[in-house]
Amino acid sequence: MTAAFRLGRILPLITAVLLPVIARAHSTDFILVKVSPHAGRVDVELTADYGGNPMFQDRAEAQAVLTGVLRVRTADGSSRALTALAPLRFEDRRQFDPSTPIPLDPVSGAEPHQLLTAVWSWNCAAQKVAFDMPGDSNQSVILWTPQDPHSRSGGAGNGNKSSGNTGAGAGEARWVFLLPGEVSPEVAIPARSLTGWIVSCASAGVVGISATVGFNLASKRRRRTRA
Repeated sequence: MTAAFRLGRILPLITAVLLPVIARAHSTDFILVKVSPHAGRVDVELTADYGGNPMFQDRAEAQAVLTGVLRVRTADGSSRALTALAPLRFEDRRQFDPSTPIPLDPVSGAEPHQLLTAVWSWNCAAQKVAFDMPGDSNQSVILWTPQDPHSRSGGAGNGNKSSGNTGAGAGEARWVFLLPGEVSPEVAIPARSLTGWIVSCASAGVVGISATVGFNLASKRRRRTRA
């Protein structure tokens, strides 16, 4: 990737940060990706501002872009589509997430934002995950991790990519700017607590017992019918 190409893709980001709100366009040129790690789970929200945006013809195209713009990479180095691990749920929204780390234009006049957000949640045993963009994508991504007020590490802005708040204090979002073919810094996934593990095992046990009882009852009914 040439320096000129990267500069051309970063310039809109610099403009978004430096220009006053009144001078910004209605739509953002970036796919916004919020990554929220939880104990034994990672939640991701990918948002496209497709209304009045020349990069998208309609909502259907925005949905197609959100489905394939990001892949998840685990410790073994494998990279898989989000939908290979968990389904995406799509939501229509009118407001940007308040934790978005760069200034975005508010709704002006009577025309609201037309935002489409893909919501993804993956229950995983991984301790760390990263995200990468396909090399043939024509999009760019702002990816961030809202910080726990009591934590000062583990955010998405700890790598060497173009990012902001790499030295962010407690409670501040860490973010990174990704271009096609690039990989985000790793995001730490907190270990599931013993209580949560016991509850999960107990729930699985209840489901298994219920299925076994149901199967046995059905078998008895069939035998009685034949008799």
